[in-house]
Amino acid sequence: MMRVKVLKVESLPLELVDPPVNPLRKSINPEYIRELGESIRENGLYEPIQVRPVDARYEVVFGHCRYLAHRMIGLDKIRAIVKAMSDEEVVVARAVENLQRENLTPMETAGVFRVLQESMNLSPMKIAQRTGKALSTVQKYLKLLDLEPDFQKAVNAGRLSMSAALELNRIDDEKMRAFYFTAAIDNGVTEEVARAWVSDYEKTKAAKYYDEVGGVPGTGLGIVSAPVYHTCAGCKGPVEVGKVRMVGLCPDCVRDLERG
Repeated sequence: MMRVKVLKVESLPLELVDPPVNPLRKSINPEYIRELGESIRENGLYEPIQVRPVDARYEVVFGHCRYLAHRMIGLDKIRAIVKAMSDEEVVVARAVENLQRENLTPMETAGVFRVLQESMNLSPMKIAQRTGKALSTVQKYLKLLDLEPDFQKAVNAGRLSMSAALELNRIDDEKMRAFYFTAAIDNGVTEEVARAWVSDYEKTKAAKYYDEVGGVPGTGLGIVSAPVYHTCAGCKGPVEVGKVRMVGLCPDCVRDLERG
């Protein structure tokens, strides 16, 4: 019969416990710490934190919020599992623990993968192996870090899907990328529609290039730029993308327009 190793839980003086040196979570909601502290005061600590010995002291590996809550309510001891761990083991363990959190945002997930990539010089394949994630998932999240801040905020807030954002980011013209981004935020967009927008943009760009240089090189054949159309919110008719103007309307005005 296989024996399961049980880690011993100790009661450590809080004054000997230090916060994580390089925490993956860069921001912690103070209100959450306050509520957690009140819960611990009322019900006790259900799950001990985990620490590692460092120079006669202890560094928090898991349980940073529980540690802060103990300090906030003035407790002098904390229940903890003490385990010797190397720096590399700590980085990987924290990454896996963070990825298991249900409330992790897309950009926080991407940040976890970037930490593994930079601090441990791991390739996307190695990251996938260490965290149990699919390679395509790791690559997709890492690409989020190359998006413009507005794209990242929209993805983080759930206003734009990761796939749609990555599709729209392929548009290499800044003004057109901003136009399509605004359209996506205002009207919503699926990955399939975003892909179609990018395809239309690339076809228009190619046609314009051929028209400017006098046709397909070596053929003498001139090609006229093919316009890309968008549906007008007022008359529901087609309008060229480059001529569309964004107008902010309240729901009542939108209903008036729709009624004609």
